[in-house]
Amino acid sequence: MIPSTDYSYLGSGSILIREFGSAAPLVTLGNCSELKFSPQEDVKTLMDSTQPGGNKRNEVRRLTGVDMSFTFHDFSAANFAIGLRSSASDIAAGTVPAEEAVAYKGGYTKLAKIAATITKVEPAGGGAAYTVGTDYELRDGMLYLPSTSTIPAPVSGAVNVNVTYTNVAQSKVEALVASNKQYELVFVGLNEAQSGKRVRVHAYKVSGGVLQEMALIGDDFGAGQVNGALLPDGSRTGAGISQYFTFETEA
Repeated sequence: MIPSTDYSYLGSGSILIREFGSAAPLVTLGNCSELKFSPQEDVKTLMDSTQPGGNKRNEVRRLTGVDMSFTFHDFSAANFAIGLRSSASDIAAGTVPAEEAVAYKGGYTKLAKIAATITKVEPAGGGAAYTVGTDYELRDGMLYLPSTSTIPAPVSGAVNVNVTYTNVAQSKVEALVASNKQYELVFVGLNEAQSGKRVRVHAYKVSGGVLQEMALIGDDFGAGQVNGALLPDGSRTGAGISQYFTFETEA
């Protein structure tokens, strides 16, 4: 039997990312369960017409690109900003005074921020404050009016209450407001099949795709799959120098 070296692989690790060409640190995407590079080919086949039954006479395979995908499980604003071509911002906890709102009996009113407490609800034109528990409640971070509330219904959808409340600290993503971006990606991992030897992959220029699915209700942990493609980095030149990515393993 011819002896052979075992190069089996079972990987885990972290994906680091930053905008291509930016003067910024690489930041982690957190817990990711998958990272794949998939080279794509255009196959040109010449059939053999000289023999009964055919077969191939010749074949040429041309590289048409390298697809990329990763799956993240940390539903952070930063990850959604990448996967949803979005802008993300942090909102500090604080107090919102007299926010104008349109509230209806028997239902919820979404406030501008997620409320922690509602301290006062007043008529829009001024007057005595309404009674908590009788006229209004705090439910799921929103204003709720029971069907028995004395708050008058809005007239033609006009503002009928002013709400003073405290808000929780929160992150906010404005989805699908940015153009497609390009990123630099580094994978740093361990090969568990080789006693945890280190692995590093550096993709120089990645066209960021859009989130394939955003499952907000389900029986399993949330997963966000993002598809993209590796692009050539024209600044990397020289014989035998890849413009796409490098793969390094600890010997």
